[in-house]
Amino acid sequence: MPYRPDIDGLRAIAVIGVLFFHADFGISGGYVGVDVFFVISGFLITGLIIKELRNKSFSVLGFWERRVRRILPALFVVTLATISLGYFFLLPAEYELLGSSVLWLSLVSSNIFFWKNTNSYFGGSAEEMPLLHTWSLSLEEQFYLIVPFVLLLLFRVCKFRAILWIISSFVLLSCCLSIYGMKNYGSATFYLLPTRAWELGAGSLVAFAVPIRSVRIRSMMQWLGMACVVIPFFLYDRITIFPGMSAVPPVAGTAILIWAGMGEVPKTNSLQIQRFLSMRPLVWIGLLSYSLYLWHWPLLAFNEYIVIWKDSVPVKVSILFTALFLSWISWKFVEQPVRSRRIFGSRRSVFIFSSVAFSLLLICSSVLISKEGMSGRYSKEFLEHTDRGLSEDVFFDYGKASKGFPQNKSSLGIEGKDPVFFLWGDSHGMALARAIDGAAKELSVTGEYAVRTSTLPVLDWVTSEKSQTNYNESVLNYLSGADQRRSIRHVILAGRWWLAFNQSYENESSFETRLINTIDRITDLGYSVILFRQVPQWTDHWQTPSSFPFHFQLEKFSWEYDEMRLSNEELEKRFAQQNQMFARIEELSEVRIIDPLPLLRGSDGQYHIRDQGDWIYYDDDHLSGYGAMKLKSLFNFLGN
Repeated sequence: MPYRPDIDGLRAIAVIGVLFFHADFGISGGYVGVDVFFVISGFLITGLIIKELRNKSFSVLGFWERRVRRILPALFVVTLATISLGYFFLLPAEYELLGSSVLWLSLVSSNIFFWKNTNSYFGGSAEEMPLLHTWSLSLEEQFYLIVPFVLLLLFRVCKFRAILWIISSFVLLSCCLSIYGMKNYGSATFYLLPTRAWELGAGSLVAFAVPIRSVRIRSMMQWLGMACVVIPFFLYDRITIFPGMSAVPPVAGTAILIWAGMGEVPKTNSLQIQRFLSMRPLVWIGLLSYSLYLWHWPLLAFNEYIVIWKDSVPVKVSILFTALFLSWISWKFVEQPVRSRRIFGSRRSVFIFSSVAFSLLLICSSVLISKEGMSGRYSKEFLEHTDRGLSEDVFFDYGKASKGFPQNKSSLGIEGKDPVFFLWGDSHGMALARAIDGAAKELSVTGEYAVRTSTLPVLDWVTSEKSQTNYNESVLNYLSGADQRRSIRHVILAGRWWLAFNQSYENESSFETRLINTIDRITDLGYSVILFRQVPQWTDHWQTPSSFPFHFQLEKFSWEYDEMRLSNEELEKRFAQQNQMFARIEELSEVRIIDPLPLLRGSDGQYHIRDQGDWIYYDDDHLSGYGAMKLKSLFNFLGN
């Protein structure tokens, strides 16, 4: 297959979109760049296999050797670098989770791991996972394990036309499955091969196509294809239902661009798009695109974790340039020598290398998991301080909170009785569960709770992905059941209401309307609705227990942090919008509003991050277990 510089240019467009999206640099739909990569991979892989099958020179081992040479060296280096950085930056729980992701990556299934451990690719907790981006690599590798055998079988038993019909049918089936899956299984549809295979398959179909002779038609196709690829970069955002139907334009656009670029390039300027994509700067970035994709995300994820520079544009620009430099180093001294056989010249040697590399990663992951994130890095005293009151809290479980409903429904209070209350919320509700559980046990009552991270308990409201609306509807459907209505008296709504005014994709007036509608629909079912107001939110994450590793002075065995305080006046100003909203809701709806502020306010009239040495918070907005228990008395009404 002849070299196509325009495909490298297309890779450059794709990776730039991904990088700018992850860095939050104005390309809200840049994540579709991954889909562009899928189509390109499907085209190139299938084209090479078809060529060798026709020449009767195809070898499965030869195919996998090329894939190993292409994928593994740079991935191995970046993964080891990530593990090394994690040793210095990650707390034990997060470091153990990194070990688990390395384990699944070594088993070519990190996409399955992140599907099981994140409620959304776009969710806040996912942004701190250094190897999150490897989901796409695992998905491609799964495709590579299957496609050579499929094509080998089809070429032996089917005619050319029949092969096209069979592949087209599978592509259509996978696409339909993706569209259907986005209605109820958004996370699975995003991460898993059956609902993504059609994107790689679209590239495979192009590999069977013949060049178009008309230069005019090719030019028109290229303009159309480029529009279909680029427009979603700016039109889509985090709440776009994706993949599904929304993935069709960029996938089709990429396929059209590749198809229109087949054949000779005329000396005239009639194929402007192809000439643009073949420009040296874009081709150069395209050549680095794989390593650039690998390096950029761990650097951004660690920056998110450290938090102090989280929203700094200069820092993010520096990170991207650092990633570009590292990718050039990786491409020149890792990728190229292995691919050109200057290193590991024989097939035997490259497979030995891959076995050793995977074994080493498995060993590293096993150590991180068995040693519980290598907690021995820190002293017992330090670990006691970094226990944010949540790490051993059965209620504060991000894994459970990432699952759908009713899988994440759990009990509170005593066992053996019918539930009399129901807690519905996001991670703030999850942090509050310990207090409610304690109150319920004292009152000898039982309750249930369902929480989902980054998902406010408001019907038809979205902050990160559309599946949030399906989740909330499923909770309401559960509450509509006859058994629930017979026993449950109170429904408690708890959330980070600040999101509606600062991180939502719609205006706050719309949110207020939908919150009132949610309250009304619950009360119509016969429940008493309790609206729990948000706890104080700090502006400095850096001074909270979640950032302890960066304050610890080993030589002094001490922590450097500020005793943060927040005046009531400052908080009133910060929460002015939601305070006004709650006042209006209290007038318009049958709802009881619980205010936690009096119990969290110190004797000096200010709010503190600590209480006589005990941490009230574990980060800038979540209460610690200790902080939650200060609010236990607010739930004495559960006995009524």
